Amino acid sequence: MAPTGPSRRWRLLRLLPHGGAGWAGGAVALLLIAAAAPTLQAFAAGAFIGTLSAAEPGPAIATTVLLAGTVLAGEGALLGYEVCAAIAGRRIDGWVRHTVREVAGAPARIDHLESAGFQEDATRASDSGLDFGRVRSPGTAAVGQLLVLSRYLTAIVAAVVVAAYSVPLAAALLIVAQTVRIRATREWGYLASVKDTAIAHQRRLGYWTSLAGAAAVQEVRLFGLASWLLARRTATAFGTNAPHWRAILTVLRRQWWPGAALTAAAAAALAVPGVDALRGELGGDTLVRYALAGLVVLGLSQLGPEAFDIEYGAGAVAAVDRLRQRYVRPALGPSVAEPVAEAPTIRFEDVGFWYPGQRERPVLTGLTLTLRPGETLAVVGPNGAGKTTLVKLLAGLYQPTSGRITVDGTDLADVDIDRWRRGITALFQDFVHYPATAADNVALSAPEALDDEDGVRAAARRAGATELFDGLPGGLDTSLWREGGGLDLSGGQWQRLAIARALFAVAHGRRVLVLDEPTAHLDVRTEAAFYERVVSAVRGTVSTVLISHRLATVRPADRIVLLRGGRIEEAGTHDELMALGGGYHRLFTLQAARFAGEPA
Repeated sequence: MAPTGPSRRWRLLRLLPHGGAGWAGGAVALLLIAAAAPTLQAFAAGAFIGTLSAAEPGPAIATTVLLAGTVLAGEGALLGYEVCAAIAGRRIDGWVRHTVREVAGAPARIDHLESAGFQEDATRASDSGLDFGRVRSPGTAAVGQLLVLSRYLTAIVAAVVVAAYSVPLAAALLIVAQTVRIRATREWGYLASVKDTAIAHQRRLGYWTSLAGAAAVQEVRLFGLASWLLARRTATAFGTNAPHWRAILTVLRRQWWPGAALTAAAAAALAVPGVDALRGELGGDTLVRYALAGLVVLGLSQLGPEAFDIEYGAGAVAAVDRLRQRYVRPALGPSVAEPVAEAPTIRFEDVGFWYPGQRERPVLTGLTLTLRPGETLAVVGPNGAGKTTLVKLLAGLYQPTSGRITVDGTDLADVDIDRWRRGITALFQDFVHYPATAADNVALSAPEALDDEDGVRAAARRAGATELFDGLPGGLDTSLWREGGGLDLSGGQWQRLAIARALFAVAHGRRVLVLDEPTAHLDVRTEAAFYERVVSAVRGTVSTVLISHRLATVRPADRIVLLRGGRIEEAGTHDELMALGGGYHRLFTLQAARFAGEPA
């Protein structure tokens, strides 16, 4: 639950150390000066009026300088505050974004990244509010809370001055100003809550915006989707912001009451001492002093942009707190993440799994499977059969929703996850193109050996990527980040690099190798050589899970399982399954007929 009232304000102020002691401290000091300046200006203005009738020009000049000095000091302090606040706010926002990234990576698994709750709170926490025409974020909320406190201090100091003349008048002005401020804050807070309820629509708006990026530009241009995309984004933007706009109009229609109350209070601040001045009970200097101080008190009622900054930013801070509470667990001390020495026996025992919110559509149901040490196990099946999910469970990225996975008889849930992952490597179907050098794109699978250039070359040779490396203008140091001025590779070249990355990890102690569609971007001739060059090279010392739609690739595997509907339908060697004449036989025969005409 989000903090409210004083606790919310205190929570914002607790962010200030993350803005830097110098910048946050400077903002506080400058606001103290700015808070005192309006009251000092009232005194200076009164003194100036009092010296106008003096025969000597000296006092008038002195009070003029004093008045100008207090005005310049106040305005200069506010300008200095804005600089310090902007820098401190940016630093706080940087800390918040860093915290969200840490929270995202804190859990051992990745299922939280797919939950709507995590995504919505992450969006709230990192949303800068730029669609409001300015930055509204935890940083601006924290420094904005400082500004609000300074305004209270300004009003209280001015009220003390008015109370020296009339306590009832000072109390009345404070009550009116605070009442109007509370009402206005509540209304602007309502606007922030309206915006917050549209967070899911904001995520959808971000999706439409992302389609205008480099990743989709080819299809957008080729299919002529620019107008369609723009129309969809515009419609989503209007649908997202329309409730907020309507709420703004509702709030604006209610502003007659605060306006009337403030007008009456301002009239009283001027009229009450004015009447006494007409009676001769107050001099011109004291009249100006008390009247100006009264108007300073009423300044408390004014809401600047910081009021909405606080309401909007407080929601972001509450989202960060929820994320930390849900997903960050106390550290249990450093983990000894040494890789396993030998390939383990891995067993899936009656495993079931469904993704969050999709219990009615389980991906795996009652799956029982054993991966023996040093074995090459091929997993085949139609799309949606659960092959990639099986791999993610094996890697500990998800936890089974029923059943269990054991490693040498120990439940994977009880195994040191860091140690386990130091013993496993994977080439996923949607492998990453790292915006780094060619060497780093290979060595990142074993980050403890990033400087092993010889190992990188050996892995490239085993993956058939030597010619690729030799053809790069900068060799291993060639940047493969096109947007950063480097090169890009073809799909097949990237896949060779990814295969080399997996083999590099194997050379550095990984004893479980997962290959998910490893030949998807390779031509038929290269695919034919894949098994001999890659899989056979690690056979016997490394347990290999090979997933492929191309059954010719998996034919030499020690064992093949056909996955369908989340269960194992058939299991055996290629010859055994062909003799069985079942689903595997039909799939293999169909593919063999399709590629019968391919050149050798």
